[in-house]
Amino acid sequence: MLIAQLPVLHEEIDTNFPNRARFTLDPLEPGFGYTLGNSIRRTLLSSIPGAAVTSIKIEGISHEFGPING
Repeated sequence: MLIAQLPVLHEEIDTNFPNRARFTLDPLEPGFGYTLGNSIRRTLLSSIPGAAVTSIKIEGISHEFGPING
């Protein structure tokens, strides 16, 4: 029998820049990252005036067309 693990949200605030933070949510079920990422992107683009995603950095990915394993 498989037992599902609940995702845990981790927050790391950058001490040099108090308006920057890193959020990590894991573990996720396979494919759920796409769903979650698309929802966050749509929210940031349409619902939050004055906010914009300027960059995203993913460990192990060197350019925008690199595959993400998992």
